[in-house]
Amino acid sequence: MHQKPVTWCYKSGAGTAPVYYHPWPLRASRRELAGVTPRRQIPPVRLVRSLPLGYLFLLLVAAPAPLPAIIRRPSQALLERLLGESYHPDLRWADLADVGPDLRQLYASRGWGAVWYDNDTLTGPARSLIRVLAEAGNRGLDPTDYDAGWLVAAAALPGNADSVFEARVDLGLSVAAARLVRALRFGRVSPEAVHAAFHLPVDSLNVPALLDSLAGTPQPNDLLRSLEPPFIHYWLLMATLVRYRELARDSALVNLPVMPAHLRPGQSYPGIPTLRRLLRLLGDYRDSTPIPILDTVYAGEAVQGVKRFQMRQGFTPDGVIGDATRERLGHPFDQRIRQMELTMERWRWMPRRFPTPPILVNIPAFRLYAFETLSLREDSMLAMNVVVGTAYETETPVFTDELEYLIFAPYWDVTPTIAEKEIRPAALKDPAFLTRNRYELVKDGEPVSPWPEYIEGIGHGVRVRQIPGAHNALGRVKFIMPNDYQVYLHDTPARNMFERTRRDASHGCIRLGDPFALARFLLRDQPEWTEERIRAAMDAAEPITVRFRAPVPVYLTYATVMARPNGDVFFYPDIYGHDRTLDRLLRVGYPYPRSAAAPPPMPVASP
Repeated sequence: MHQKPVTWCYKSGAGTAPVYYHPWPLRASRRELAGVTPRRQIPPVRLVRSLPLGYLFLLLVAAPAPLPAIIRRPSQALLERLLGESYHPDLRWADLADVGPDLRQLYASRGWGAVWYDNDTLTGPARSLIRVLAEAGNRGLDPTDYDAGWLVAAAALPGNADSVFEARVDLGLSVAAARLVRALRFGRVSPEAVHAAFHLPVDSLNVPALLDSLAGTPQPNDLLRSLEPPFIHYWLLMATLVRYRELARDSALVNLPVMPAHLRPGQSYPGIPTLRRLLRLLGDYRDSTPIPILDTVYAGEAVQGVKRFQMRQGFTPDGVIGDATRERLGHPFDQRIRQMELTMERWRWMPRRFPTPPILVNIPAFRLYAFETLSLREDSMLAMNVVVGTAYETETPVFTDELEYLIFAPYWDVTPTIAEKEIRPAALKDPAFLTRNRYELVKDGEPVSPWPEYIEGIGHGVRVRQIPGAHNALGRVKFIMPNDYQVYLHDTPARNMFERTRRDASHGCIRLGDPFALARFLLRDQPEWTEERIRAAMDAAEPITVRFRAPVPVYLTYATVMARPNGDVFFYPDIYGHDRTLDRLLRVGYPYPRSAAAPPPMPVASP
């Protein structure tokens, strides 16, 4: 017959005499735990008096001496049982499947003793860690994921000898710490749950050792920072997030008086002083003089501040406060804070170490960053504008690969789809179309004349390619990272595209604002490739292939917020809807989705 386990509890002031009782419900309060009335409790003296004399003799003669290794404290037994069941009923996310194995290893190595208590008192490192958990929002995380409120309340209670309550708090803090270190190192949602092609290397993480280290340090932030991304963009965004959370507490900032449909420079508007104050706090109003309370004309620095605000939002900076600008000014903090949280989650997906400093392409920002080192300095990287795939038509996929070589003066091998659907009809209609656009036909690997029978064969044994030159759709150089999507980086003759604020206009490939600078950057450790030689190769009549000495990691990423060292913060539209997907997955809570998303469609391999 199955029986409930025996539990021993040594009550304060009761000497060494154990009190036998059945375990209490785990959901009992601390008050209940401190003064619990056991289901069955028999005072030792009365118990002895009630026994027959023969039984007393047998107890004295036959009973072995107690074995300390067998008699377990309730706290030890409770820890072992909760981890064995992988369940903690006090926690919001009670299922411990995500951290259970690590915590069983941690507590077993300590003989199932407490990690965060010393002589029935929370240790200094424990209290420091609880404060860090309560401030997890400043890292773009959710403090409720770590039961911060419950732990803060537990830490505020006076210490006593209630070992079972301490065990529950001790385990709860270990669970929170394990989840925090995993979130900081890997993110909460798997990147493949959002981007099926975004396969990132997963480093091992010794969670028991980390928690053991945290339990011994009064400054947990020093250790936790070592788990976070090494990119300056992440750390600038964290500082910006803290500032925006402070601004969000001032509700007066968003209560702008009703505006006209389109507020233009020179018009009168009673909310100009409030608008100026809001822009100043956002960092867009650069005039340090006191704001005139009675000035209601929309002019001067107020207009310039709105233009800066518009530019940071990804709008055309015309200074006119229309629907989009007015909506953003009315919600400058809550939505932007969420946008920052999503972007910080994405940064946490990134590796912490690279064999070679990487290249990052931030798709919604239309920017490329080539790192020379991973130092937290903006001037240690090459940055340029780019053009990416058109939203919802030929999106640039989020994935990672390695640049292996470049081709100066490349041919553009037109994709079969474009050749058959666009070039063939145009050439049949106008025989001079091919020559005018410097296309040539290729059959069986050899160029052929643009005769009608060959034009008719386009897409059916006849290929189309564009010969090298400044007119070539790939420009004068392309950078190759072999991938299933046939996406690469390249020059473009359409330089006017870089004058636009929103630059999603390609068939999936990345068009470069300064291809010469990237070529020079990638060949910097090959001294034979001087600036003069690079320029000459870009103007060559025939393709020239140059392999890099080592592959260069490339990450096509998706960050809709970027902060600058000068305090400017730039917000970009969610052009592909990826932020909406990530937001939905994060709102699920533990266990966060880890399965892969549906693979993105193959883009057309075309500039």
